[in-house]
Amino acid sequence: MRTFTINLPNSGNCIMRIQSVLLCCIAIVMLSSCQQEKGNYTSVYQEHAYIFGVWKAPSVKIAKGAIANVSVNIRSESSSDISQDQKTQEQIDTEDNRSEIQPNPDLGSSFETLPIITTAIPEELLPKDDETTDWIRSRQPSTYNPQNIYLDRYVPIEIYPEMYRKYGFQSQAETEYQSPKFGSNPLILLEIFDMGTPENAYGIYSLNSYPLPKFEWVGCKAIVSGKNLWFWKGKYFIQMEGYEIAPGIREGMVELAKVVAKKIQDPPQKIPMLELLPQYIDGSDRLFTSNWVLEQVNKTLPNGLPLMGDGSVGVLARTKYGLKNSRNSYIVFVLRYATTADAKSAYLAYQDALTSGNVTFEKVSQNGAILIDETIAEQQ
Repeated sequence: MRTFTINLPNSGNCIMRIQSVLLCCIAIVMLSSCQQEKGNYTSVYQEHAYIFGVWKAPSVKIAKGAIANVSVNIRSESSSDISQDQKTQEQIDTEDNRSEIQPNPDLGSSFETLPIITTAIPEELLPKDDETTDWIRSRQPSTYNPQNIYLDRYVPIEIYPEMYRKYGFQSQAETEYQSPKFGSNPLILLEIFDMGTPENAYGIYSLNSYPLPKFEWVGCKAIVSGKNLWFWKGKYFIQMEGYEIAPGIREGMVELAKVVAKKIQDPPQKIPMLELLPQYIDGSDRLFTSNWVLEQVNKTLPNGLPLMGDGSVGVLARTKYGLKNSRNSYIVFVLRYATTADAKSAYLAYQDALTSGNVTFEKVSQNGAILIDETIAEQQ
């Protein structure tokens, strides 16, 4: 009987070669993808009383898509049956000359202000000693107004008081709490701010937010981060600081927050303007009331910004692109002005600023938006 021997190649080496080839292919695809998404595009458009656009979009396609998305949202949220193109010149002139915000079906629900139910002064909302299980006040409450807010403590004085005033701050009350479980020292500082409107309360709250924060279901969702807790409800912004990090102290902050939230009868609310943005990263949304605020809270925006005047307000948020777990994002923004004429004037001025100095730009034929590659613009 003959015995036949067949020499097969080492199977382990084959697998390693296949793996190497696959890794190289994946790397090439990922590198190609990254190269396609390395742009830095600004695109902006004006429609009705809005200026909207994108900053730091990675590609032309994404920039155009975001602009179109917001435009559709603005049009769909309007309750008017008459399109802008169907209006008479008299109707357009009347809108452009309107001097103040007022109900207007062409502008939609994003111009509606949220209702206010609770109007108590902040001091009345601070939890009393018999309203919590273990926490009692360690001192009498202090109160502040727009003139003396934060003048008695060490904070960046040129930023914080002015930031609150820019958001319509009315009054504030605060006190400290202690618990027999943790000795006799104060361990929690609780501050309640009357911001005048729910929009203002959300605005100052949004500055404390960050992408994908950890929430407690208190008020309109309380952010808990380290030794701090923030939430808003009605026209009030509430913030707390625990002087030490311990589970019992954090539980005490949540308990105090629930007591305050219960005293505020307003239901949890959402800002209507946020509905104009495409799907965004939770916690990246912001509401701002002036260019100064926007520049203070976000140092990575383009140098030129649309000029915001009296009666204007803006929202922005970050939107992901690329792989599902990618950290890459770009900014979508919407500014709302008091009148269509104000928006048109601000848009033309912003357009001139963006395209000055022979900067190359494209007019997007779909809706008249302008598109600029900031990478090229910075080199010119």
